[in-house]
Amino acid sequence: MYTNVKKVFLIACITSMLLFTSCGEGNKDTSLADGYTIETTISGIPDGVRAFLKVPNDKGVPQPKDTAIVQNGKFIFTGKVEYPQLGFIYVNGAQGNINLLIENAKVEVEAYRDSLSKSKVSGGKHNQEYVDFIENSRALSKKVGKVRERYAAAVKMKDTAVIAAIRKQIGDIDKEAIAYQEQYVIDHPKSYISVMLVNRLLQNKLTNAKKAKVFYDGLPDDMKKTRIAEDLFIKITEMLRAAIGSIAPDFSAPNPEGKKISLNDIKGKVTVIDFWAAWCGPCRKENPNVVKIYNKYHKDGLEIIGVSLDGRPNQKNAKEDWIRAIEKDQLPWHQVSNLDGFRDGIARTYNVRSIPATFILNEDGEIVAKNLRGATLEAKIKELLGK
Repeated sequence: MYTNVKKVFLIACITSMLLFTSCGEGNKDTSLADGYTIETTISGIPDGVRAFLKVPNDKGVPQPKDTAIVQNGKFIFTGKVEYPQLGFIYVNGAQGNINLLIENAKVEVEAYRDSLSKSKVSGGKHNQEYVDFIENSRALSKKVGKVRERYAAAVKMKDTAVIAAIRKQIGDIDKEAIAYQEQYVIDHPKSYISVMLVNRLLQNKLTNAKKAKVFYDGLPDDMKKTRIAEDLFIKITEMLRAAIGSIAPDFSAPNPEGKKISLNDIKGKVTVIDFWAAWCGPCRKENPNVVKIYNKYHKDGLEIIGVSLDGRPNQKNAKEDWIRAIEKDQLPWHQVSNLDGFRDGIARTYNVRSIPATFILNEDGEIVAKNLRGATLEAKIKELLGK
């Protein structure tokens, strides 16, 4: 239940985080070849107060791009960008911030001191797309808001009957939210908003890399040069590189004795790449099952290579932890590690963001399954070995 509620709220956030509450003034052409002008009017803010235009860094944290001074209830940002990018306006003494797209156009903002997030933004092709998207999603946003309120009230009252009744509704809204965003992307294949949506959907595992690649391939060249499209391309490439149906990328790393071992050196009729770490409780809990499977099927051609992601900053001696865990869990298969945690190049190649993570390869080195455990893992290995 918790997972389903969390998921639909996450989908709602994909809409609300990307977009702002605003009203446009039509599709007038406000493009400027020489750059952008963002003119903001705001009442109740005294002269001399600073306003800030910020853009997200690589981690999504807003960083200053420009500053302006409020004069007679107005302030203006000017500049030029190579491509549209998400921007945030903050004003000292005002609540919240304004989300908009910085593009080479004349953009006008009617800001509200008590709630900048409710400001009205108009002007610019991409900002108009922003406005249209939010206008068309209002009904869905209201529906999500009501579910959130009902769920919070039910949890507070510990009303299990109401909580249970919300489950199906959440599933329906979940599907509706995803369908709405996917349909927007289909209807607007060259839109900057669509690039943002696909990026978020892919990041939150609400779409797959193959679908995202089809969308990316259809983008015009100028859109592919935008930073967010480049980020999307990187995500797609990383995911497809280790997707089911792909040939597993080769890699090499030192074993506990310091000898380099590569995947291609040890591949068998069936090969399991097991990403784990000494500090990972679920990994250690699964190890006895994997030992049992290895001992049972190794003679038939099963090989396993463990890739340890030990090396977190809080580990005093990652190598000792790693070796001690191998010995304690009595892991008889090949083990390698660069002792670099999730920064490890192998983990990045395989797009591993959490552990345990497993990749099951057939005798051709093709990834045929991922993240199987327990009886399911054994059943797949047995099937591939023809047992």
